[in-house]
Amino acid sequence: MEVSCKTAASKNKTQMLAGEYNGDRVRENENKAVDEKNFWTIELSSDPAGAAPVEAPPRYEGAQMIEDIKQKLKLRGAMTIRGVGRVFRILDNNRNRQIDANELMWGLKDFDIHLNEEQTLVLIKHFDRDNSGSFNFDEFLVALRGDLNDNRLSFIRRAYQKLDVNGDESVTLDDIARIYDVSRHPDVMAGKKTP
Repeated sequence: MEVSCKTAASKNKTQMLAGEYNGDRVRENENKAVDEKNFWTIELSSDPAGAAPVEAPPRYEGAQMIEDIKQKLKLRGAMTIRGVGRVFRILDNNRNRQIDANELMWGLKDFDIHLNEEQTLVLIKHFDRDNSGSFNFDEFLVALRGDLNDNRLSFIRRAYQKLDVNGDESVTLDDIARIYDVSRHPDVMAGKKTP
């Protein structure tokens, strides 16, 4: 692992990080003063009371990370279905209509959302409803949209109950045909179509 605190280029950062990840030499290497070995300094406290215990790394909740991502995307005006579709297409590097962990981690960096590998895997599990190791647009949309609020859910239930004429909890084409009066449709009135 390389640790660097030096300032480096900020433009095209994702492409450079992806190049480094693949082992390619990129222009940013010169800015980092890369050495052949890593140099570490372990500093001990002269007073044992001043020593701070090493904290366990935080565990990540998929739902909380989704909320953080939603807030960042809202700031960019990308939380409409059209905006989420655009985000999905940006993340889908290989255009296979699936987002895998690598595409998610590097793609979100373009939106100033920086995840480590553990966070990325937690997020993939949160998005991935069919356990395929990747997720499609529908899974992405459902995860970002979240659950329906009570008000919208009540409208959906009322509409469904209206369609379910015989109350058998399934809506068939016959059920829909019984509800809708097509006699006033312009094509029916003009004689172009039968009801």
